[in-house]
Amino acid sequence: MKKILSIILISIFTIIIMTGCNEKVSSENTKADKNEESQEIVKIMENVYVDYVNDIYLDSSKYIGKTIEIEGMFRQEEDENSKNHLCVYRLTDVMEHTHDDEELEDSHVNEEEHEVEVEAMCGFEFDYKGTLPKENDWIKVVGKLEEQDGSLIINADSVKIMEDRGMEKVKQFY
Repeated sequence: MKKILSIILISIFTIIIMTGCNEKVSSENTKADKNEESQEIVKIMENVYVDYVNDIYLDSSKYIGKTIEIEGMFRQEEDENSKNHLCVYRLTDVMEHTHDDEELEDSHVNEEEHEVEVEAMCGFEFDYKGTLPKENDWIKVVGKLEEQDGSLIINADSVKIMEDRGMEKVKQFY
C-alpha cells in the first residue's frame, strides 16, 4: 500500500512540475510573439499603394511605431523656413473640387461646382542621416513611422537606391 501511494504521489508531483514548465515555456513563447508583432514590417505594395497610404494617414494610431517599407521616387523640398523635407512618393490622380463664381446681371451669384482630375504626390516624408539619393532616384525606405509636429514621418533606418523602377503612377484599388 505504501508503495502504491508513493508511486501516485511521485506521479502527481511529476505532472505538476511538467505542467508548470509548459506554462513557463508558453508564456515565454507569448512574449516572443508579442515582440515579433512590435517588429512587424508593413510593406506598402504597388497594387494597393494609394489605398495603403490613405489608410495609414486616416488611421495612423494603428501604424505609429511600426516599421514601414515603401518604394518610390525621391524628392527633396525646402519649406518657407528653409527646412529640408525628404519625400518618397509616387504619382496618382485625385479629384479636386473647384468653384467658379460668376456675377449675373441681377446681382445673384451663380456658383458652379466642378471636379477636376489633378496629378498629386502620394507617399511619406522621411528623416535620414545618411547619404541622400539624387532627385527622382527610385528608392526603398525602411524605418519606423512616427508623428512629429502633427505630421507622419518615417524615421528611416535605411534608404536604398533600387536598380529596377516600379510604377511611377499608381491608382486607387478600392
